[in-house]
Amino acid sequence: MNPKVNTIAYINVIEGKVDADFDKVEKLLLDNSSNKLSDKPWASNYEDSECPSSPIVDHILNQITVDFCNITQRNLFIDYYWGHIHEKNMSTQLHDHPDCFASGVVYISVPKGSGSIVFSPNIDKRNRDLFLASFPPERGKYYVFPPYLEHYVTRNNADEKRVSLSFNFKEKKD
Repeated sequence: MNPKVNTIAYINVIEGKVDADFDKVEKLLLDNSSNKLSDKPWASNYEDSECPSSPIVDHILNQITVDFCNITQRNLFIDYYWGHIHEKNMSTQLHDHPDCFASGVVYISVPKGSGSIVFSPNIDKRNRDLFLASFPPERGKYYVFPPYLEHYVTRNNADEKRVSLSFNFKEKKD
């Protein structure tokens, strides 16, 4: 699938798809899920975990970086990435990602009923629901979006874990 641009209230969200051995990535993330990101002020202690560097993770993130740099015509790199694992009934609260150029997620394991990512542009707090845009997860699909775009993940109603890889881009300084 070629990357495409989705515009939400004049805010672009890049959507694309990568190819990889997602079973291996899932195992890597689940094996490291006990290594929580307690040292990061933005991390959630119950769902965000370290993702060790590996050739398969590097391959996935490189595919996304090439796509995103081609669209934006910017010299960008992924500054940080982490595993995001939701057990049954878990969800993520509304949040954003300050201090980066863009943020993103790629879905690794998405059992039926595992919830969607919902973007909620901070346009009008009184009528926030008017601007919601929901995207169901799909294995290998990624979304890249501005760091100020508030978003959340709906409840995982599946018995299996929903596993994704989240990341932040920064711009290279010449």
